Parts: sequence; C-alpha cells; structure tokens
Amino acid sequence: MRFSLTHRLLVFPLLLSLSGCASQSELTAIRLDKSHPQYASRECRNSISAGEVHKDLKTATMVASPALVLLSGGLLLPILAMNTGLDAADRVDASDMANRCGSRGQTSSEIASDVAIGAALGAAAGLPAK
Repeated sequence: MRFSLTHRLLVFPLLLSLSGCASQSELTAIRLDKSHPQYASRECRNSISAGEVHKDLKTATMVASPALVLLSGGLLLPILAMNTGLDAADRVDASDMANRCGSRGQTSSEIASDVAIGAALGAAAGLPAK
C-alpha cells in the first residue's frame, strides 16, 4: 500500500514526536552515572565529545530527509538506507560511550534489533527511520 504525499506529511510529525529528537549518544550521555570513577576518565570524556556529531546529524536528517523524499519524487529506499546507517553508527557509538564511562552498553544483537525496528517502522510509514 502506497501512502499519498498528504499521509506522509501528516504521519511524519507524529513519528517525530514518538521517536524524540535526541540521538542515542545524547541520551546515553545524559543517563551516565557522573559519580562513577570512569566518568572522569579521558576515554569517557572523549566519547562524550565525539557523540556530539550524532546530535547534529539527527537534527539535519530530521529536516533534510522529508525534503529529499519530496524532491526525489518519492525515492524512499536510498534515504531510508542512509538514515538506517546513521542510526546504527549512533547506537554503536552510544554503546561504546556507556562502556567507556562505567555503564553497560548495548550488545551487538540489541543494537541490530533496535536499528531493524527503526528501519521497519520507517519503511512501513513510508518515511525515513531516523
């Protein structure tokens, strides 16, 4: 079933409100135990700093993806693939950050599952996953 442009434009804000606007790296940095000894380590601080790029990428893709789908005449697959790749990279970096800062990061299978769910939701809605 193909969604009309009107449906896509109506569903997109709803999905954004459900998914939130924060990257996984940003959410992980917020949830870190600041009293943990590893939090003060150079590796942890570097991971937190490196995670900032995902915040900017998430904001950019939330704005650019719908526009690219419209400008491309509805070519969803390349945009969905790009956003899925960015989501996977964000989740891997967030997991690495958690591990370096004294928390438990996600396993590879947990990351793969979350990325697959996001991509499936994006494909089902006819919108980018990220």
